[in-house]
Amino acid sequence: MNGQKDYNTKIDYYVSHFQYDSAYYFTQKGIKENKEDSQLKANYYIRYAKILKSLSKADSCFYFLDKAENYYKKEKDTNEIFHILTLRSEISRYLVKQNLANSYIYNAEKLFKKNTNLQYKYYFLNRRMAILAEYYNTTPDSLNKVKEIGKIILENAAEIKDKAIIVYTLNEIGYLDFNRNPENALPYFLKAYKVAKEYDIKIAFIDVCINLGRFYQQKKIDINSASKYYQEAVNQAKIINNLWQIQQCYNELKNINTLDNNFKEAMLYGDSLNEINQKISLYSSNKKYEILENKIIIDLKEKQLKTTKKNIYYLFTVLFISLLGFFILIFYSKKIQQKNKLLEKLSEENQFLISETNHRVNNNLQLITLLIADTLRKKQNEENKNDFIRILSKIETIASLHRHLYKNKNKNEIALNEYLFEIKNNFNDIAKDKNINIDFVIDDLKIHSDDAMYLGLLITELIINSIKYAFIENQEKKITVNIKKELQSLHFDYKDNGKTSINKEIHPKLIHQLCLQLEVEYTIDTSNGFQLSFLKK
Repeated sequence: MNGQKDYNTKIDYYVSHFQYDSAYYFTQKGIKENKEDSQLKANYYIRYAKILKSLSKADSCFYFLDKAENYYKKEKDTNEIFHILTLRSEISRYLVKQNLANSYIYNAEKLFKKNTNLQYKYYFLNRRMAILAEYYNTTPDSLNKVKEIGKIILENAAEIKDKAIIVYTLNEIGYLDFNRNPENALPYFLKAYKVAKEYDIKIAFIDVCINLGRFYQQKKIDINSASKYYQEAVNQAKIINNLWQIQQCYNELKNINTLDNNFKEAMLYGDSLNEINQKISLYSSNKKYEILENKIIIDLKEKQLKTTKKNIYYLFTVLFISLLGFFILIFYSKKIQQKNKLLEKLSEENQFLISETNHRVNNNLQLITLLIADTLRKKQNEENKNDFIRILSKIETIASLHRHLYKNKNKNEIALNEYLFEIKNNFNDIAKDKNINIDFVIDDLKIHSDDAMYLGLLITELIINSIKYAFIENQEKKITVNIKKELQSLHFDYKDNGKTSINKEIHPKLIHQLCLQLEVEYTIDTSNGFQLSFLKK
């Protein structure tokens, strides 16, 4: 260890007690005190990435996983590279980056047979299962694969050290049958509940309790049982001070008491929910963790800067070999330092303000979405519901664009494929409910952020109109969006096979206005349903 301190015991203690702030501090201390790029330092990098995810700072995880992976690639350590790829996939899934999550999990799968660490293998299988369950739960082959993986994990439960893997496996299997066959789901949820409680796996326990609450609320109409599990969840969330899980529990308790006409309790939970929302907002604006995290990067940059200045000093000493030259060098060096410090300070302040603005915009968009979704659940009139669905879809479209923009280095353009598929995913539930197949074929290209916004709103409006007006009850329902790059142009083609619009003249005003903003001339064909197409330079 070359006399360097190993903080892993302390980190293990704080992580096991959900004290992530302290674990964060000692992991950072371990990284800083390790002067060489050793195996211990690489291990710290991996632990640091996991702790950052627990602190809801997943965007920063990839930087430290990169550094760990560079070391293990030099050492040709297949086990650790396999584990890092699995972690990358899970963090990408957490950040709602489906394509990235799939890419990492498939790369990890290539190393599965070479891996000799059983615990890493079971963690991989559990995350592989989670991705299939989340993104491909409408595909029969994927559902069979999920159950097959789950069976392997449960059959080997005795040798799996991390019992959270068992809990989440049972939870995933149960969730697959939540809507299809609720009676099959309940035994898995209850077993997951038992394992989580036995091994005191608090975060997983809270997730399972929320699922049990929803099961009894939605499938059994048993308000008392649902409230019991929601209350258990919020009690455990308070112990570990997980603000996001507390927020989720209060929201469920507020809704269930509203449905039970217990308006006094609903108001109390509503007030508690508002307090938690304020705490989350305050937490997002607190830059303590960002400052500590960036200090590691700054220290590395300062070390490189000192080396550069030393070389400049030697160069000028050789060139001038005089006392006058030496003092001139010192004079200008100090001036440069002052300017650099001023520029660094201004840059940090600018980055802070930009980050603050993005966090607040994102939080406000999420809050608006939650409020509209909550109102939507209460609406009985179908026409009113459609109006709220239309508003909600457009806000989600704008929120998706905002997330893509502030995560991109280039704020003027975004990857069209990722953005539009996120919009498509927003319609998955309603499409499934109305038995509509929505298919997107989007070329891999980047476009200006303004065009992306209008294109996203146009597709949102077209899909809403098709869902609302296009189809008759017993027909096969299909919507396709095809966007291809042709030389220096973008070819857009939207179709539905709805029978209500065949051979009719349709003049959608909002769609016309969006096409004007895109500066395109469009054509509408209703010979076989509804089709809108245009070519944009």
